[in-house]
Amino acid sequence: MKNLVAADVLEIWERGLNQSLLHRTLIMLGAALPELSLDDIACLSIGKRDDYLMLLREHLFGPVLINTAVCPACLERMEWKNQVSDLRVPAPAESIDGDVHQLHLENFDLEFRLPNSADLASLGALGNTEPAVHHLLRRCVTGLKIQGVDSDIEELPQHVLDALSVRIERLDPQAEVRLELDCPHCQHNWTVLFDVASFLWTEINDWAERTLKTVHTLARAYCWSEQEILRLSPVRRQLYLGLLCS
Repeated sequence: MKNLVAADVLEIWERGLNQSLLHRTLIMLGAALPELSLDDIACLSIGKRDDYLMLLREHLFGPVLINTAVCPACLERMEWKNQVSDLRVPAPAESIDGDVHQLHLENFDLEFRLPNSADLASLGALGNTEPAVHHLLRRCVTGLKIQGVDSDIEELPQHVLDALSVRIERLDPQAEVRLELDCPHCQHNWTVLFDVASFLWTEINDWAERTLKTVHTLARAYCWSEQEILRLSPVRRQLYLGLLCS
């Protein structure tokens, strides 16, 4: 993974403005993994992609994640904290990007791959609906035989699609990370889905806005260029800001 500096992160932020979260994800990883093309990144399984995002987040902002949530029972806002390492899920040995996997159920023999970003992009306006799930699963089926005869994917019944969904979840567990939260006010317990792409983009956006304000202040005070200011370490930038306020 490339060692990104402040100027790189600002470029990621600028390129990601007014883009969908999916495109922002590709932009973030494209900068961090220059050895891979955007097409290569789009073809990574969702779990493998999100694992790279976890590593990128740790590289940029450290190993501790701090977020907030609203308790659905009492509506109190609470803060939760995790280590990045706590949210990284080891992939099964059989789950390797690009591999074709198999599922045998009753008279159905399926070959399939794991969902990737290109599959998510194909959902369009379907969103997180049952038709979207069916569309996604069918895209991942690369071969189907029913009673040994090559068959059309549209012939898959619901119970086979359900079994395929469970199998994919087991092969790519990083694709869906859920956290159990406990409200300190009312002791309510609930589960939330952690979306690392959205979380990391929010952090990058907040960091970029703070950094640009810092650049503006220091440039106006010391007549330094943006590049000169960004080459300073974060500690030195803060020290110079402190001197201006002293």
